[in-house]
Amino acid sequence: MGTTPNGEIIHLSVGGVEYKTTRATLCKYPNSMLGAMFSSTLSTHVDQTGCYFIDRDGEIFKYILNYLRCSRLSLPKEFANLDQLSLEADFYQILPLIKELKELKEMEQHLRFSPTHFLEIIEIRFGDIAVMPTVNSQIRTIISGRKDVIMLSLPSQHIHPSESERLNLNSGNDFCEILLSGSNVRLRAGEHLKSHGWDLVESNMSTCPVGTGANDIVHSYKDRWMISACQVHLNKSLT
Repeated sequence: MGTTPNGEIIHLSVGGVEYKTTRATLCKYPNSMLGAMFSSTLSTHVDQTGCYFIDRDGEIFKYILNYLRCSRLSLPKEFANLDQLSLEADFYQILPLIKELKELKEMEQHLRFSPTHFLEIIEIRFGDIAVMPTVNSQIRTIISGRKDVIMLSLPSQHIHPSESERLNLNSGNDFCEILLSGSNVRLRAGEHLKSHGWDLVESNMSTCPVGTGANDIVHSYKDRWMISACQVHLNKSLT
């Protein structure tokens, strides 16, 4: 087909899945296979509906197209088709994407075999027998784990001011229990950990009496979080 303006709308059928984009997007990387196809240096095939047909994985192509549009690799958190995407990137010969995928696979491999860290956040409620805290309740929240992991993973505003000196005295790989401060700090700290790649692997609540009165009862909430050691330090490097 003859040369047309880069702003022309192109209809594609990739493995039967239809896409619409511009010629300029497809030619973003001139030395790629798509760049060659749509700059008229390679022959193209048109199906019965008038779409340019490419006999490749149609579902995976959306990630290829997104990369062409913004020059940035963006994948869902639980993306499980990295090998297939690498094959498609290699087929289309998009060299920057091939490089990024190789680095991503190497990082995933490293994460898979790196040591694992755990943190436990324990909230203890004294006083009122109600599950939700009341004015009659006293709440104490602590986090336990390696000191250096706590300091790398948790914002300083969650740590009780009285604990700062003790944190500085402990060596980096000492295990310690640190008092946290702030309302709903167990939940807020948990949200922070989750947003930084930590996984909640256990959560439970227990109740025990500590006296004979109706209000002499303690509720304990324990959340156990897990992450690879490599991811902890990667998070720190990105902050």
